[in-house]
Amino acid sequence: MGQHSPSPFNLLIGEPYAMIFWVRFSIIFTEIRSR
Repeated sequence: MGQHSPSPFNLLIGEPYAMIFWVRFSIIFTEIRSR
């Protein structure tokens, strides 16, 4: 049961969510700065 290394399936799921998070974060950050 020690097979908990990051699998391609895990990366497939995690990568898009990380991208969406960073895109939204940068948009909010620039909106706050331009105020």
